[in-house]
Amino acid sequence: MFEGMDWSRASSDELEQGFAHFGGLRAAADAELCSLIQWVDRSQMWMTDGARSLSEWVSLRLRIRYSTAKRLVSVARRLEELSLISSRFSAGELSLDQVESISKLASPDTEVSLVEEALGLSNHELDRRARQTNPPTGEDERTVWERRRLVRQWNLDSSELRFWGNLPGEQGQILDTAVQDGLARIPVNPETGVFDPVEVRAADALVELAATTGDETSPPQITLHTDLEALTTELPSVSELVSGALVSNETARRLCCDAVLETVISDGNIVVGVGRNSRTVPGWLRRQVEHRDRYRCRFPGCGARHWLQIHHVIHWADGGPTNLDNLILLCGFHHRFLHQHRWTITLKDNGQFVFRKPDRSIYPPAPPPLHPRLKQLIPTSRPT
Repeated sequence: MFEGMDWSRASSDELEQGFAHFGGLRAAADAELCSLIQWVDRSQMWMTDGARSLSEWVSLRLRIRYSTAKRLVSVARRLEELSLISSRFSAGELSLDQVESISKLASPDTEVSLVEEALGLSNHELDRRARQTNPPTGEDERTVWERRRLVRQWNLDSSELRFWGNLPGEQGQILDTAVQDGLARIPVNPETGVFDPVEVRAADALVELAATTGDETSPPQITLHTDLEALTTELPSVSELVSGALVSNETARRLCCDAVLETVISDGNIVVGVGRNSRTVPGWLRRQVEHRDRYRCRFPGCGARHWLQIHHVIHWADGGPTNLDNLILLCGFHHRFLHQHRWTITLKDNGQFVFRKPDRSIYPPAPPPLHPRLKQLIPTSRPT
């Protein structure tokens, strides 16, 4: 009926039928995407592509905004135990917006009544009811406030810090939101292929938060003592922070990408270079890089806006210059990821950066041709 439809000649009834038909198809397509996401989530196939989360991977693969991908992933995960809502969604009877709100309210025991009730409610009313499901309470605020504290305790050789304490609700929310925001951007452990425990990732997120010192444009000051071999070769070398902690060659090279450095570089017992407190990437140049990269991580599918660092496409120890064409913005995770897993970046003649895996294959891969069965569903060109 709708194949090759010329909507300029359609009647009001045909226009209404078109909205109903294609609205249902859109809902059914979203339902199928949610089903696909569920299987990808179970298999965890997205973890091998450097994505920090399933939402990030879906955003890249579907070429949609991260916020849209996050909605799809959230809905897909809630639908795992909601068979009736899933079936009505697949039939095109419920839209993604409706399912998003209903799934926040429903349980396997209540979904039947909620679906019937939802069909007569606006999306605004559904959203309001979803927010009211777990209303906040203000009990014992005074008692909680009086219990606030932060205890810090170093061990004898200052190699480990333990801390614990209590915060009242509003202060706890500030801290928890910041840590949760960072935690959500920490992906799987590349060595194990699975997520570190949430407590471990929360600790990493808290350190990232503290490292910004309230100004995300200013990297932390680091004093690094390193052998020349650590920066230019793969030979076993020693790099030492002012605290006495030792770091690997790759970490030394990463730290030298973008930080306020106080370095003493030596070749054996001969000092070949002594740095002073200065930024490897000057502030004026960093601002140009940030402006060009739109203040986002450039790793495909990421786009993070926080805790950004400057990466030398060709490391300065390998002769790479500190100029605009050789610098790129990366978030802390992907900066470490590229160094640790030896991914590379090349610059095309048109100014576009190309990311390559260790086997030199381009990431992300080009999308495959549309499956013939799906291609048949696309309407033929409309008559002129």
